[in-house]
Amino acid sequence: MPAAAKELTRGMPIEIGNINRSLTQLWEQEGTNMVKASLVNFAVYSEAADALTYNTRLMEEITREHACRIILLAVNPAAQKHRVQAWISAHCHLSGSGDREVCSEQIAFLLEGMGPETMRNVLFSHLDSDLPLYLWWQGQFSGTLDPQLWSWVDRFIFDSYSWREPTRQIRILRESVAGTGSRCVLCDLNWRRLIYLRLAIAQMFDQPWATGKLREIREVSIVYHPEYRTTAVLLAAWLAGQLGWRLEKALDAEFRFSPPGSIDPVVLKLTAVPGEWIGEVQLRFADGSEFNLNWSGKFLESGCSDFQGVKQLLPAGGTTIADLVNEELMRGGEHRSYLRALGLAERLWGVGNGGGDQ
Repeated sequence: MPAAAKELTRGMPIEIGNINRSLTQLWEQEGTNMVKASLVNFAVYSEAADALTYNTRLMEEITREHACRIILLAVNPAAQKHRVQAWISAHCHLSGSGDREVCSEQIAFLLEGMGPETMRNVLFSHLDSDLPLYLWWQGQFSGTLDPQLWSWVDRFIFDSYSWREPTRQIRILRESVAGTGSRCVLCDLNWRRLIYLRLAIAQMFDQPWATGKLREIREVSIVYHPEYRTTAVLLAAWLAGQLGWRLEKALDAEFRFSPPGSIDPVVLKLTAVPGEWIGEVQLRFADGSEFNLNWSGKFLESGCSDFQGVKQLLPAGGTTIADLVNEELMRGGEHRSYLRALGLAERLWGVGNGGGDQ
């Protein structure tokens, strides 16, 4: 990498009024060995103390797969002194042919003691106007989000797994979007965590002999890591929504559903055990047979008691935040099944000590 680019990766302080001009001059100086590439505006909002360092390292990984203009917004609204600082940098990776470096430019801001209108103005004034805007909101929502954001944002990324009061958080999100006429797609990284688990469960019932068993499910057991209760509940809501189960009773670790066309209820139990996000899913059928799905290293191992000794190994997917974001950026879509599951998940999240809303 040329010397100028190496210096740039460490972050170059810059006056806000000179950002775009400085970036243009940089690429004009670098010649043909480096090429700027960008498919989207990717903005990241965080109020964490180490946000700029953490997210710069994260973007180094993400830009290996997805070229974008990165805008990091590290915000400290409680600061006594009002100040805005900015840095420019670049994430460069060898192209597939190895003959040049493909670079994603990054603009990082530290906003101290500023209101949401300042954040919005800083963000909008540094977008590449020809590209869609993806906004990743890290952490929880402290209040109603700026309604003017929604007319600009194409995909809004968040992660519900760590929310202390998930039903309240979703309520804030709904109230923020309501009435804006936004085209924005909601992208929950917690939902993305479940993609390979959901595919593995659905694939089991692709078999002709297994389809009829969908109506015979009597008990479901989900074993999850104690920190990922919201993830386990989201999986339960997806399964119930896909099969048309109606919620009858909800306790802290047990839910009772009424399946269509049956007088026999389905009992779904949640068990917290240290391990993977979702360590095991077990479905028990009316005839006593079982379907088991276990997380084993980098794979999901599935099998049915009707066919002892026959196992399937399916990919478990990546487990880092960078893996999840890369999956989200790669797959796209409108997440309609997520929205269907979300209504029930809100009700289930509000039960017991995991949801925080009584």
